Amino acid sequence: MKRHIILCAAAAFALSVAAQDFDTNPTVKIDNKEEDLHFTVGARMMMDAAWYHTDFTPMKSGAKLTDARIRTSMAYKNWYFYADFDFSGGKFNQKNIFLQYSFDPDEAYGGIHSIKAGYFNDPAGMARNTSLGSLHFINRAAPTVALCPGRELGIAYKYYNTPFYSNIGVFAENLYNNQPSGYQGVAVGGRWLYRPINDETQAFHIGANFHYENLNVGKTENNVKMTELVLGTPMETLVDDTQFVEAILPYARNVYNIGAEVLYVSPKFFARAEYMWKHVTKKRDDQTLFEANLGSIDSWATLESWQNGNPLGSNSFNGAYIEAGYKIFGPDYKYNSAEGLLGGLSGRSLEIVARYSYTGLNDKVDGEYYSAGRDQYYPNGVIADYPATSLSIGGGNLHSVTVGANFSFNKFVQVMLEYNYNHLDRDKYMEDSNFNCIQGRLMFSF
Repeated sequence: MKRHIILCAAAAFALSVAAQDFDTNPTVKIDNKEEDLHFTVGARMMMDAAWYHTDFTPMKSGAKLTDARIRTSMAYKNWYFYADFDFSGGKFNQKNIFLQYSFDPDEAYGGIHSIKAGYFNDPAGMARNTSLGSLHFINRAAPTVALCPGRELGIAYKYYNTPFYSNIGVFAENLYNNQPSGYQGVAVGGRWLYRPINDETQAFHIGANFHYENLNVGKTENNVKMTELVLGTPMETLVDDTQFVEAILPYARNVYNIGAEVLYVSPKFFARAEYMWKHVTKKRDDQTLFEANLGSIDSWATLESWQNGNPLGSNSFNGAYIEAGYKIFGPDYKYNSAEGLLGGLSGRSLEIVARYSYTGLNDKVDGEYYSAGRDQYYPNGVIADYPATSLSIGGGNLHSVTVGANFSFNKFVQVMLEYNYNHLDRDKYMEDSNFNCIQGRLMFSF
């Protein structure tokens, strides 16, 4: 009898997993009872409109189809397959596609074990693992876009019970193994939560995440392979996705992400916050590059002088956000224990939300001079040919404040309206400090 109860619980879990990558429980279901097969089909559409007001550099106000997605899944006993694809912008984009196996529930501790393989979000980070359709804002907080890992190809192991959650995976550096030569790098990411409160009415968790990536994909010039890491984010909007905050890091090799998070959910109120820190070390073949310049106008007398003229150093960046929402009416907020995430609106609902975020992509050396004409930093405060480069990274610091209201007509149709203010500190855009945005969204999902 006990074994039967456990198997029933596993079956119920498998069905609940079948909805985890949908914003709501999928409506279109096809069951083959003879083969114990369960299919679902869903779709999601997001249409955004935005008006921007800026100090100097114009942003393109207008409307845009930001998401047009087809989603499908199949469950067979403890196996689960999910795939979704985006056609917005007139282009095909591969999104999540993975296979997952869930073990029978743990008798001793009541926990669930599962293994997932395919293309899906790296476990590190709370907001990046929340579906865009389940967000309570039109876009994710800027620092999570700039600093947190996204979808990757790999395999992950997850275990959770009522008070604990653990998810860790190993991933390839790029999806299609399309590097010019050599081999891919590897990434490891994980997320761990402790939930002292987790019941049907409210939940509270604190957590940490870690991500390490070894970059090995790059282009080869002068017999030297140059890797490159690009970090950036738009202004928490999707209609104009210009990355006013951006840092380009040549010869990046080892990338470390450390994060912390907290989340509280009650029937009518939620609050959550996340902090992220990224450290990037670099590596290059100085000897080969030095020898390649011998006899040219860029020639240096010694390797040491070449290294002094072309310094290479590590960089650190950070960011954080805090956001909250209050449900004026509608079904209660729900906490997803299987994913450690806040769910979206369900049923006829009205809520108000607010968020503050900070993105820090400036890592500048004190006293260095920035030349706007050359878009380059110079040591010692003056323009000079030596040293040829500096260690400063002026990716920009961004402060963002958002207030909004969201109304759900039913579990299928939702409208969102918000005002977003951004304050930018970046030398490249020295005339730009203030960015104002009023934007709205119509979303349909089933």
